[in-house]
Amino acid sequence: MKGKRKGTAFITIIGALVLIVILVLGTIWMGQNARKDTEDAVRAVSLLYLDELAGRREQVVEGNLNDTKKDMRTVLGMLSEEDLSDEEHLQAYQARMKQLFNLERFAFVNSKGEVYTSSGRTDDIAAYDFDYKTISEPEISVLNLSADDKKVIIAMPVDKIAFDGDTLIVCFVQIDMKEMLAGVSMDAQEGGTTFCNIYTKDGVAL
Repeated sequence: MKGKRKGTAFITIIGALVLIVILVLGTIWMGQNARKDTEDAVRAVSLLYLDELAGRREQVVEGNLNDTKKDMRTVLGMLSEEDLSDEEHLQAYQARMKQLFNLERFAFVNSKGEVYTSSGRTDDIAAYDFDYKTISEPEISVLNLSADDKKVIIAMPVDKIAFDGDTLIVCFVQIDMKEMLAGVSMDAQEGGTTFCNIYTKDGVAL
């Protein structure tokens, strides 16, 4: 009788231990699944947020570029015969336009590749990525891409303008990268800021 009771007690203890192990393992398994589900949900929300953020920042940059192109067309429309009467008048016009539209550089290129700026004529056309001889529509490039002081260059062809015994065929503006990317980072209501960065296809941070 005592042996039978001991056997029953042993079986009961073993059964209880098995049940406890099952409960513990089940709790651990459920916890891991819940954690994985939470991580997946957080990742999905984060990716959605980043996608939305990237889309909006893309719109900001695209808007800034388009606004600058419009400004360039406006600037060209303000060019008068008096401004083209000599180099001094052209420089004065360029200086006014730079100040009016907050440009770092506003220049013309003639058919020989000479660059006319508000401070004089230069021969540094080779420093720029656009080809003044073949350009047929607005082109955007980056000057000093590997340096910290990057500049955005927007160049566009112009109707041939007779000037100084030659012809002006291209105009371009130079804008500081920080100015062009103004508004890309997003201020939060609490006063914090979400910082964004934009990279070229070669992985260079703008």
